[in-house]
Parts: sequence; structure tokens; C-alpha cells
Amino acid sequence: MNTKSCFAYTRVSTVKQGDGVSLEAQREAIAAFAQRSGLIVTSWFEEKETAAKRGRPVFDTVVRSLQKGQADGLIVHKIDFSDWARIGELVDSGIDVHFAHESLDLRSRGGRLTADIQAVIAADYVRNLREECIKGMEGRLKQGLFPWTAPIGYLDRGGGQAKVPDPIRAPLVRQAFELYATGQ
Repeated sequence: MNTKSCFAYTRVSTVKQGDGVSLEAQREAIAAFAQRSGLIVTSWFEEKETAAKRGRPVFDTVVRSLQKGQADGLIVHKIDFSDWARIGELVDSGIDVHFAHESLDLRSRGGRLTADIQAVIAADYVRNLREECIKGMEGRLKQGLFPWTAPIGYLDRGGGQAKVPDPIRAPLVRQAFELYATGQ
């Protein structure tokens, strides 16, 4: 087996997720996969960004670097629908792409089909998760509960409880609005 150089790419959708253990777990899985597969990780790339609104600047850098021949391949934790088209382009151009938790040969028709199906399932999962989150937020609003962080002038009392006026800031917020309303 020829030892090939690979980039490793880990990602989470939010900075808050990045503060947890997800990135560390992805990194461990990728390192173990690389060792089992005789691959050398030459550079690690980490992203804490959702692709839904802005794209992924770090992933863009990875793709450009791979296209310039700076590594033989890419190892990612799992298939992500938002990146799937670009991963397909990499594979089509001869760049090896590996998933730490999937043993798919993306150069074979069957492996590519399996990955395509998994990517579609991942996309459906994201759509369903979005719908369920919206349903939950709308349900809270119908209950008279504000499901987000308390705005300035209010305090959070924990999950499922109504926000309460902040005894220190609420009068100041009220005064600011009243002063603004005077036009002075």
C-alpha cells in the first residue's frame, strides 16, 4: 500500500458546538482511520460555521489546496449533504476522499451510489430537524413563552419558564424607550 498524504477536515455548524467534544471526537476518528488505512494527515482544517447561510471558507480553502495538488486526498468524519457536490467534483478529478465512519470506495459506481443515498438522507434529516425546531419554537410562542435568550431587560429562569423582568435593567430599558419617544 502506498502511503498517501491527506488533509483532514473537521467541522461543526456553530461555535457553541465547537466548544464541546464533537471536534475532538471527529479528530480522533479521523486519526484512527488514517492509521488503519496507511494514510498520513499532513494538515488539519477545522471549521465552526454553518453552510446554510455563508458557505464554509475553510472548506473552500481545503478544496482549492487539493485542486492545486497539495495533498493526495481528504479525510472527513462523515458525509455532509451541503458539501457533497464539491466532494463529488474532487473524486471526479482524481482526488481521494475518505469518510472516517464509512468504508466507501467513491471510485466505484456502487460506493458512489451508496454515498449519494446517504447524502440525500442527510439532507432530509436536516430538513426534518429544521421543521421540528420551528414547530417547537412556534409551540412555545403559543404557550406564551419566548423560546430564545432573554432580551435586555429580562432574565431567563430556565427551560420552559417565562422570562421575568430584570429588576435592575428593566426600568432602564423602559426609561430609554420613554426618552426616545419624546424625540429628545
